Amino acid sequence: MVVRGVPARLAKDGWWLDDETPRPKWMLGGLLGLCVVLADQMLWSRVPGLGFVVWVLAIGIAVHVTLWADITKERGLRAWALLLVALVPAVDLVQFTSAMIALAGLLGFAAYMVLGRWDAPVIVRAMLRLPMAGAARVAVDALALRISVPSGSTLRAVVFDWGLPLGIGAVFIGLMIFANPLLDRWLLELTRFERGMSWDDFVRMLFWVLIACAVWPFLRLTDMAETLGKTPVAPAPMRSTGLLNARSVIRALVVFNLIFAVQSLLDIGYLWGGVTLPEGMTYATYAHRGAYPLMLTALLAGLFALMSGPLLQERSLVRGLMYLWVGQTVLLVLSSILRLDLYVDAYGLTRLRFAAIIWMVVVALGLVLMIMQLVGRQSIGWFVIRAAGLGLLAVYASSLVNVDGLIARNGLARAKPDYHYICNLGPGAAVAIRQSGACIHGGLGWAPEDDWREWGYRHARLRHSLAQMEVVQ
Repeated sequence: MVVRGVPARLAKDGWWLDDETPRPKWMLGGLLGLCVVLADQMLWSRVPGLGFVVWVLAIGIAVHVTLWADITKERGLRAWALLLVALVPAVDLVQFTSAMIALAGLLGFAAYMVLGRWDAPVIVRAMLRLPMAGAARVAVDALALRISVPSGSTLRAVVFDWGLPLGIGAVFIGLMIFANPLLDRWLLELTRFERGMSWDDFVRMLFWVLIACAVWPFLRLTDMAETLGKTPVAPAPMRSTGLLNARSVIRALVVFNLIFAVQSLLDIGYLWGGVTLPEGMTYATYAHRGAYPLMLTALLAGLFALMSGPLLQERSLVRGLMYLWVGQTVLLVLSSILRLDLYVDAYGLTRLRFAAIIWMVVVALGLVLMIMQLVGRQSIGWFVIRAAGLGLLAVYASSLVNVDGLIARNGLARAKPDYHYICNLGPGAAVAIRQSGACIHGGLGWAPEDDWREWGYRHARLRHSLAQMEVVQ
């Protein structure tokens, strides 16, 4: 069989992996080698920075090269736009969240490149399937790898043919070395690390192998297209079973609305209306006691509404009770945000409190999405896709914020700053600390950034600000 677009001479001479893969061995091997070498030069023993971005872009180029014949201009532009947007936080600063966003962008880029469907559910499913499908592809290709022997045996055949003689032979060699001091000494001389490969060299080679295993699936996307694009079986409609049935849901909504109404009235009075708290209780205490437990309550409420929604589609009165309850849950979340804001005013901003504020805003917007889903009678999948997008957008935006600098400025503006906490923040707080003159012995200086592969826009901006402050002084 001659593959479409493959010269007959090359196909006949065995330059191709198989009849279903119109890519030559030397091309895939070359791309894999380039990606591994680039990872070694950009990432090994270095602080992650611009080198990480270059490496991800290189994998994207490799994907485009392997799929070149099937990629339209529109598909290529959309895919590259997605990848470049995902890399923006990593250009600013490579940290856990920005690295995860970049890798998620690479998965989305690869999924869209091979499937060509600009459909969020399809792309998300393919992104989730790609790691496992890629691991399976690595294993299959490794076992089918052709060894350079006259018979053209596969790795699997070599393992089966040589496993027994080499295994028992190794036992015999061990026994002979144990019995012969000369062989023992020669073996020690041959395996001495300081004369041969060091432990660092071994770890580096292991790094190459792991990188190769991670990159290889991106070069074999065509062979995984069917698995990545497979349509899942539609779930059966939800039925009234056990404790979750239409009657129990109606009674639950009545009870839950009454319970939430008590909390809502208290919050409207004390938090929003300014009613004086009982003697001995401060707003900070009132806020702290309720912020996190009420968020957990709101999450549980949202989960119940999501699960029971399909049972209430035909009952207008019950839908009204559901809308009222979700509305009260939104008010509960807004009250939690106000509680946390009061607590921050009293005790200052921390990383955990900043993350909690972002999380609360996301939950509030997610509940609004839930109301839209219930009113529009959309599917649960409609809600899940948009809620996941909302969460991803929040993580993306947060990764572009210098949180440590924000916390330091907030803390230093207080009457009694917590210097112990502020002085132990990361490099992002350096400018705010230097401007205030605090933490004189905090070790805020950075070593010169001589390697462009470790460059990051945020740190470069902070270094520039610190340099300008030194000049002014």
